[in-house]
Amino acid sequence: MNKKSILISAIIFAAVTLILNNVLQTAVGGFLMTLSFSAFVVVITGAVYYISKFYINQIHYNQKNRENIK
Repeated sequence: MNKKSILISAIIFAAVTLILNNVLQTAVGGFLMTLSFSAFVVVITGAVYYISKFYINQIHYNQKNRENIK
């Protein structure tokens, strides 16, 4: 899938979730909101993990280069 189709799918998902949950107040809308929230939590957790991993690797790299310079 290219970026355009992913973006269109995300917009359609958001619109369907909004209509089913907020306008019609259905159980399917509640499930889609739960799914969206779970995906949000996974994305935030993954972002924190990768940023932390990058930061730790950068610290080790800097320490290794300091030892080589001295």
